[in-house]
Amino acid sequence: MEQRSEFPSGTAGYYDEHAQAFIESTLNADVSGLYARFEEKLRPGCSILDLGCGSGRDSLYYAKCGYRVSALDPSPAMCAHTRSLVDIPVYEMQAEDMTFQEAFDAVWACASLLHVPRGSQALVLKKIAAALKEGGICYCSWKYGDKDREKDGRRFTDLTEASFRALLQQVPELREEAVWTTQDVRSGREDQKWLNVLLRKSGRQLR
Repeated sequence: MEQRSEFPSGTAGYYDEHAQAFIESTLNADVSGLYARFEEKLRPGCSILDLGCGSGRDSLYYAKCGYRVSALDPSPAMCAHTRSLVDIPVYEMQAEDMTFQEAFDAVWACASLLHVPRGSQALVLKKIAAALKEGGICYCSWKYGDKDREKDGRRFTDLTEASFRALLQQVPELREEAVWTTQDVRSGREDQKWLNVLLRKSGRQLR
């Protein structure tokens, strides 16, 4: 059953207004290196929440790989496009509004938590922890830096290794498995640096 919640017009509104351009710029982006790091931690057929599914690129990939995928995004346009690509549950809501309890083996939050205000980052990570089953794994990424920014109506929270680790101290349910940086794979954005993180919920591992 799909769920829905109200959301501010700013960031989600940007993705609705610029849906086609965003989809075209991200749908074919090569993130195979990130997939590989994540899938090393997964078992076949496990359940994944694509948190901030955007164009649906990653939901489609993981569904084709045989995982049981659900998706979530606050933008109606992004949810609609994801549904057009793949037949999975798609929840139209903000990450802050999630109420899942031990529902997923893994959470994939690629370039989505960067839109969560800094003061709500710990809350969202706690929501992710609640959504994960014991021993579950989560991938998250943020643009690299130490600023809170707004660009074209979108809100951005940038993190470094140090600020991420300070944030993680507020979320004892999750522990760090890996932290690394990458360059943006989109054409013309190679100078953009990203912070990538793998987190494990306390308990036995998936594999």
